[in-house]
Amino acid sequence: MAPPIKIRLASRSYDGTLPILRGQKSIPGVEFDVTETEDVPGMFAGMFKGQYDVSEMSLGELIYYHSRNKADFVAVPVFPSRMFRHGFIFVRKNSGIRQPSDLNGKKLGFLRWVQTAAIWMRGMLVDEYGVSAKNSQWYVASMHHWDDHDLGATVEPRDGSIIHAIENSGKNTSERACRALFEGQVDALGVTEAQLPTLLANDSVQRLFGNSRDVEAAYFHKTKILPIMHVLALQKNIADRYPELPEKLFRLYTDAKRWAQRWRRAIPSLVEAWPNHYLTEEQGIFSTDPWAYGLEANRHVLDTFLSYCHAQGISARNIAPADIFHPGTVKLVE
Repeated sequence: MAPPIKIRLASRSYDGTLPILRGQKSIPGVEFDVTETEDVPGMFAGMFKGQYDVSEMSLGELIYYHSRNKADFVAVPVFPSRMFRHGFIFVRKNSGIRQPSDLNGKKLGFLRWVQTAAIWMRGMLVDEYGVSAKNSQWYVASMHHWDDHDLGATVEPRDGSIIHAIENSGKNTSERACRALFEGQVDALGVTEAQLPTLLANDSVQRLFGNSRDVEAAYFHKTKILPIMHVLALQKNIADRYPELPEKLFRLYTDAKRWAQRWRRAIPSLVEAWPNHYLTEEQGIFSTDPWAYGLEANRHVLDTFLSYCHAQGISARNIAPADIFHPGTVKLVE
């Protein structure tokens, strides 16, 4: 019997990945060395440094490096993390900003430029709400997930955006970004989950979309998009050595997701009093499966995101959705 293939796997803990991380779902003949982490920038950096063979990866970072022929890994159309982003944009209460159109000409801040969440928020504001990329001022605390302060490699936005650096006494990217909003260096700030406790505890700021859940439901109804944040990435040398592995990973993650979905419907909850109510309500909003894996089921999502990447200078060239995935996975469906 051949020895097992040893794969170093890094991932956050999601309901759809826990069966893999806990060893309940696996690939015959493959032995996973699992790193379960909540240090997302560190996980991404570890993939670039070759510390992992398989990892979830920022979709924006992957496109940035892939378009410059600098990525040593290839994607599999599995999307462990997806999230609406309307509720992550905050404004100063005394700024006079009450609706997205009020952002025109203002100073708009984000943690990073090459960050999937920020790419979606900037693109959405321009595409859906008519915010002018050229006439607004764009601020970031860093460029990439692993650049804590240095703006690093330059990008050349094609939509007229001019990028400014957030500079203050904050100790890291997150602190500098939040402080910029509190101190009035920026008028609005797009963030991630990590900054929510800090922003929600500060009485001087509020969400741009106070009814963000309703706005996000309307956005999905219009676009059929639940924004992709992370994609599964595989080192190219591993894919070349084991050409059957990309498809097997796709099947493994699909099986784990389905297990999690069945579990979610069947197991009583200790954190929600009305879990079935919320599930039924969501099913009424999502006329199509928003969690689907596979290229074809997500082509409209990827087309939109790639258009944002091109406009914002994230991608150095035009790329098609199929270009970022391993050839053996582009036609796979659940």
